Amino acid sequence: MFVAIGKILEVHGPSTKIHVVARCAGGLAIHIALMGGHVSATHIASLSCTNSSMFFKLTALATIKMWLPLVPVSMAILGEKNILPLLEKSKGSSRHRLLKFIARCLPRYERCSCKECEVLSGIFGNAFWHENVSPSLHQWLITQSATNLPMSAFPHLRRICNSRYIVDSNGNSSFLIHPERMAISTLYISGGRSLLVTPDTSFLANKYMKLHQPGFRHERVVVDGFGHLDLLIGEKSHEKVFPHIISHIRLAEQEGNDSTPRKNYSKEALDWVDDPDREYRDFE
Repeated sequence: MFVAIGKILEVHGPSTKIHVVARCAGGLAIHIALMGGHVSATHIASLSCTNSSMFFKLTALATIKMWLPLVPVSMAILGEKNILPLLEKSKGSSRHRLLKFIARCLPRYERCSCKECEVLSGIFGNAFWHENVSPSLHQWLITQSATNLPMSAFPHLRRICNSRYIVDSNGNSSFLIHPERMAISTLYISGGRSLLVTPDTSFLANKYMKLHQPGFRHERVVVDGFGHLDLLIGEKSHEKVFPHIISHIRLAEQEGNDSTPRKNYSKEALDWVDDPDREYRDFE
């Protein structure tokens, strides 16, 4: 994340401001970059995240998977070759074949006739509701986009999942204590039909930002019927998700040129227990 932003600034100039749209691990990475002091908020025009924030609240099934020693066992099976080839026809080692067999046996919300998809959802959990994604896109994801799965970051991701907020690779909490580094406008989007990450992730982040950075625009949306990755790749995403992101970017652009004094605090942010979307919980 830091390298990508650094390259953009190198090409377009140090005064460039970037609108960031991130999901899942990418959303965790940008929050670590900002709150860890690796990237300055002065370079960010706005931040939109789907199913991700400085908090990371998982569904019951995903929580159990991360609590159990599945990741350590998987890393031990892989050994030094920790990039897992997903294509059924790919030539992998016996370790790779063993891990893929185990992954296909693990429980998940929704099964698929595609073996590659079964491996991916066994390790991650289902990334999307199949009914929301077109067959052609599903085929492209499995055969062209997600053909290899780098596993080296999974131990760090597991620490974040078990902590339920961003921590460093050793599990130390050194990010949430720096809200002053998040001087940006934010939009947090959750799927209302949870697969991996619950709407608590966006709820807590929105409250955190309204409390600590009340001078900026902070929005939160829960989109009914969507799970995880299908928020961005679903057949109806252009109608139900992207308008929120585009609107947020436009408003951030307008307010970036607005010299009107901003409020000093948000009374609404103090009401941490009243989530208007509390009916959206784990899908059972």
